[in-house]
Amino acid sequence: MYNSGWCWFQDPRAIVHNGKLLVGGVAGNGRGDAAVGVYDLERDALLGRTTLHDQFDHDDHNSPVFYARPDGSVLSVYARHSTENIHYYRISNSDDYLSWGDEKTKTYDDSVTYMNLFALNDGKLYNFYRGVDWNPTMVVSSDHGKTWGEETHFIQNEVEGRHRPYARYTSNGTDTIGISFTDAHPRDYGTSIYYAEFRDGNFYQVDGTFIKNLAKDGPLKPSEAEKIFTGGGGGFRSVELSAQNSAWTSAVEIDSQGHPHIAYSLYLSNDDQRYRIASWNGEKWIDREVAHAGSRLYEREASYTGLITLDPADPQRVVISTDVDPTNGEALGGKHQIFTAQVTSADETASIDWQRLSFDDHRHNIRPMVVNDGEHKLVLWSRGQYNTYTDYYLDTVGLDLKAAIH
Repeated sequence: MYNSGWCWFQDPRAIVHNGKLLVGGVAGNGRGDAAVGVYDLERDALLGRTTLHDQFDHDDHNSPVFYARPDGSVLSVYARHSTENIHYYRISNSDDYLSWGDEKTKTYDDSVTYMNLFALNDGKLYNFYRGVDWNPTMVVSSDHGKTWGEETHFIQNEVEGRHRPYARYTSNGTDTIGISFTDAHPRDYGTSIYYAEFRDGNFYQVDGTFIKNLAKDGPLKPSEAEKIFTGGGGGFRSVELSAQNSAWTSAVEIDSQGHPHIAYSLYLSNDDQRYRIASWNGEKWIDREVAHAGSRLYEREASYTGLITLDPADPQRVVISTDVDPTNGEALGGKHQIFTAQVTSADETASIDWQRLSFDDHRHNIRPMVVNDGEHKLVLWSRGQYNTYTDYYLDTVGLDLKAAIH
């Protein structure tokens, strides 16, 4: 998909539905349209790219996300980067997903960004986003996205001042939402990594220990969740630095045994960041470093890495983007490349055999994601020039991960 970028705090940015791959993105230049590209996997053919919303600020935080509705249609939801209090949504009305119904809106009291859609077996569709007080917030639809209820404050900041916990979400596909989140932005605070599960209106620790009821007791606070990694805890140093030893959540998935796996980055310096994975084995968390992440993407966002992600159907299948050798940290020549490996809970950086997937030495290859519907296992990423989150020239590319692995 040409001219499209995405951030990593909204999902799913791509889905496979009825044999077709749908990919969302926002153009990083020109009119900045929010768009969807469609690829027919059965025919091995690109069907096209269509605009969902013209002039959508060329900001990669605004990328559309998708939900496959029971009637075969697809819902797309998208929002600007906290510049207005609206989320937009449209429902497809064609089998090739290139034609969409009228755009509708849901209005909130606070500005919003970062849409995340998850359906559970209670018949409800959940949208998790940043909203109330710049905090993670939730809104629910009981008709598969045609209408939406009232917003609910979901996670509450505890760092003194106005801060924004960053959250990544996943689901076991039936009754549980897994949440990996931070205290704040890593530039502003030496952030830790936390985990909790949300089920039947309650928050729980991973072992099932009850924490609180959302409706009765209010939003979850970091101090009430499980702390997976302890960050430096220090404050703001500079717009060109992150706080010391600050972590940032990148991906979270739940495996077939119901065990969560959290992938995140750790800031050591502008030129030295690390990728880590924390895995629950049924008895305890196993947290370890798995790769060198290399340098920041640009100077104003010191904790922006190429990112680490996990296969949602097999979280031990890991994909990363780095501009250094993942094992020893030696420079690769200045551009980020895509690597994959099978990573067990016993592995650490020195023991992992990384396989390189991209070989473009002239353009960045960043922000990978894995789409796995059981039949297809695809890895997608952004390739091109990345200057800032509002100035980029990126295309979405990908490959069949099953075929690529050796």
